[in-house]
Amino acid sequence: MTTLDELNRLLDASLRDPNKEPEFFRALLDATLYAHAPLHDDSERLRLVMFRHPIDHTFTVPVFTDEAKAEFAARGNVRIVSMSGRLLLEITHGASLTINPNDNWLTLYPEEANELLAHGTLPPIYRDQFHEDEAKSFKLNNVPAPLAKALRKSLPKLPGVEVAYVAGIRWSRDGRPDSLLIALGGTAHGSEREVRATATLLHPVFERIDRPVEMMHFNMADPKPDWIQHLGLKPVYRRKAGRPSPISKYN
Repeated sequence: MTTLDELNRLLDASLRDPNKEPEFFRALLDATLYAHAPLHDDSERLRLVMFRHPIDHTFTVPVFTDEAKAEFAARGNVRIVSMSGRLLLEITHGASLTINPNDNWLTLYPEEANELLAHGTLPPIYRDQFHEDEAKSFKLNNVPAPLAKALRKSLPKLPGVEVAYVAGIRWSRDGRPDSLLIALGGTAHGSEREVRATATLLHPVFERIDRPVEMMHFNMADPKPDWIQHLGLKPVYRRKAGRPSPISKYN
């Protein structure tokens, strides 16, 4: 059983350093977590309260690592239920969970929750920004077959992702190897989930590729990025016409 002090220490560390994320997620499964349920509910099944996510505006389950935090957020309007992290992930299958939404919150999207239950942890995701003079994109002679296959298999499952391109990146920094760049075209509010979900689903493939893999997102409502047009890239994946994006029953 993960203690409250240990869990909060690991959470704080993971928010500062992505390398600490796998340790936090392992501990989360064995920790006691707290959620909100309706104050009066005659349903035979447990129902949890949800709220609109501040980034993508989909519904998410607020989850707390500390009973006091859950009580403060409830303000007497809902009741508090507690259970292990593993059980909470199992009964909220298909939902997003936002941990400690009133603090430095962290959201687990459905694809990440499934991966955590299946493998006991999640790979770290690194966020970075670079200037145009630091790297130059180029057209690949061939997109690695395992990557292309994985994109075509995984992306139909993800809400909002309409198209994906793959290019190469040549860095100006000495000693940094060429990378692969996956550009996802999707919804403006869904960029966070769409990138993180893709990274989670494709992580086993990334580990088998001999080059680092970067990811970016662009809004399909805007013009296609200039560099994609300049290179004349063809989509590795495009959602079939008339095939709607899957929507969770929680959204």
